Amino acid sequence: MKEWDAIVVGAGPAGCACAYDLAIRGRSVLLLDRAVFPRRKACAGGLTVKTLRALRYPVSPVVRCNVQKIHLELPGYAPMVVRSGKTICVMTVREELDAYCLRKTLEAGASLQKIHSIQRIVRDARGVSVVTPEGEWRGRFLIGADGANSTVRRLIGDTGWFRRGFALEAHVVTGEQDTGLVFDFSPVENGYGWVFPKGDHLNIGLYAAGPVLGMGRSKLADYIAGRSGAGAKAADFSGQHLGFGAAGHSPAEDRVFLVGDAGGFADPLTGEGIYGAVVSGQAAASAVLSALEHGVDAKESFVALTAKLRANLGLAERLAASFYRQPENGLRAMRLPLVRSAVLRSYAEGFNLFRITKMVRRVFPFIAGERG
Repeated sequence: MKEWDAIVVGAGPAGCACAYDLAIRGRSVLLLDRAVFPRRKACAGGLTVKTLRALRYPVSPVVRCNVQKIHLELPGYAPMVVRSGKTICVMTVREELDAYCLRKTLEAGASLQKIHSIQRIVRDARGVSVVTPEGEWRGRFLIGADGANSTVRRLIGDTGWFRRGFALEAHVVTGEQDTGLVFDFSPVENGYGWVFPKGDHLNIGLYAAGPVLGMGRSKLADYIAGRSGAGAKAADFSGQHLGFGAAGHSPAEDRVFLVGDAGGFADPLTGEGIYGAVVSGQAAASAVLSALEHGVDAKESFVALTAKLRANLGLAERLAASFYRQPENGLRAMRLPLVRSAVLRSYAEGFNLFRITKMVRRVFPFIAGERG
């Protein structure tokens, strides 16, 4: 049986980010996925500037439009438009983005195997075996990049720390579009509604940072009708879970690492998942390379390389709890130019969230979870 340097389960952004970095360094890497690409994937498809910088290659072939402004809405408050003189994020369609990233990863030298499921994961001191109905594969390391409902996470028994959010979306065909993002904090408790432009259609959806009763297709259809009119033609309804909890997770495995939604690296405040997917996937690749090339402990490397991301996600969890409890207070804070600028930079470029929290706390202590 061939022994791969790494087996990566899941060929989405996290899995491809990991596999690409390994492949371009000449390492043998096998991607396992149930889907045939291109495949439909529920996702708002926004790539922030920090994500574009993290990616190893330009994604201009799959960019639908650039975004330089954000609309914030809440009943009883005047809508707020936050503008930037440069790109905040770009819009993609996940079906196109994922197929493109997979193609770049295979061109770099990774291999792809379609599977039906994973039946068992067997670990020993030398490596990991993945058993599927299609066969068994052996790798020195295993990367679980198989989403919020990760089979890898379940089979290795590393589950108690993990939490899920949920997002539901649909496509609405429309003509002329505003090229700004809309975040509407009225339709969902502990979350928001969104409207993202995609050129030939709008991506409209609902996001919840935790369980929400009645979060189904009929609720989204009603929301779309309320925004776009009863005649709006919505199609391609789909939902997905998001993975949270990386901030409180201490990886225990020496040869198995969880990345992306599987590892809880989605941001509960914004719902952004692709940035955490890319960065955590690259961190896993770097940890594997350090072990293979220099004998460095891979687990220690992975923990160190993801420490900053985990810390920022921990702060995002606390901010999400405070913000979604009283979003009107957050919007009041956003009317301050310095706060608005700092939050925009954090979302787009990865500006230090701890500095923003300190700034906001001076004016609105409850935003940071401190009532006074």
